[in-house]
Amino acid sequence: MPSLTFSQESFDEKLPSSMSKRVSRPLLQTQKVTHLSLHSSEHNVLLDSINKQINRSRKVLVLTGAGISCNAGIPDFRSSDGLYNLVKQQYPDVTIRSGQEMFDISLFREEEKISAFATFMERLYSSARLAQPTKTHRFIAHLKNRNKLLRCYTQNIDGLEEHLGLEMSSSKSDLTASFTSKWRNYDVVQLHGDLNTLSCTLCFNVYSWSRPFTRDLRRGNLPSCPRCVELNLQRSMKGKRSSGSIGILRPNIVLYGENHPSCEFIAQGLNMDIARGKPDLLLIMGTSLKVDGVKRLVKTISKQVHERGGLVVLVNKTNIGDANWHGVIDYQIMSDC
Repeated sequence: MPSLTFSQESFDEKLPSSMSKRVSRPLLQTQKVTHLSLHSSEHNVLLDSINKQINRSRKVLVLTGAGISCNAGIPDFRSSDGLYNLVKQQYPDVTIRSGQEMFDISLFREEEKISAFATFMERLYSSARLAQPTKTHRFIAHLKNRNKLLRCYTQNIDGLEEHLGLEMSSSKSDLTASFTSKWRNYDVVQLHGDLNTLSCTLCFNVYSWSRPFTRDLRRGNLPSCPRCVELNLQRSMKGKRSSGSIGILRPNIVLYGENHPSCEFIAQGLNMDIARGKPDLLLIMGTSLKVDGVKRLVKTISKQVHERGGLVVLVNKTNIGDANWHGVIDYQIMSDC
């Protein structure tokens, strides 16, 4: 991966503060989170009003989580036949307490856990390759096609949006282009990286998955970096002593407990979206908002959306709990995305 410079905390610190004073809330904005059901007739009038305001919105920011990909064919981590339990069966002696722990940098402290991590990531990648975009992904593409999508920030690493022609932040871009030009071309910003590429832990070179790489990871081995191997070979042929350092390849994602390699880039882009983009709607879908950096992102965007008379709407099956979200999220629609 690129040089790991900033921690999650430093990412939080770089998020922009409110840029102007709050104005009085329009009628549909709420002081407390209001929970709505699509199947309750008593909510129909309110849902219709919310729908009309969403339709009038011109600059929409979207935040998505794992929930939007559950119907895409990607196995979850918790069910009896989920990826986590399948890997546990293969590595019964490895102590890994949860699916979330499979995404923790601490795994790299033990050789056996690295093997479990490699196998888990290969299975997740194979599932993502077979997955198809859901109606939620198509809705995001629909916003783009109607020139309403300002940006989609996603916690997901599956990259399903790319199947619909959306430009991903992981895509290779013109190295000579300015930051503004690069950022404006991105439809989807991947907050936690991209499962569809591998990166070297030493030289940070990025590779596409190949059959040999896939085979290695399936067997529980992280493959050696071809570039590092080649550089050592060249030194040897020139009669120089080998550096003795060869990196290994792992999915190009950001793990829990790992410094965020792109926090400054994302924070700068978020500043631009808020200051110049003038968002008038924030749609949050398929996430229970547990990650601290994402919580901060929602609260920052919410202030700007509310100041422009817009709404913040969450669509998620699980109740997120009200205490931290009063005055931030207007409505939670309790529903499958």
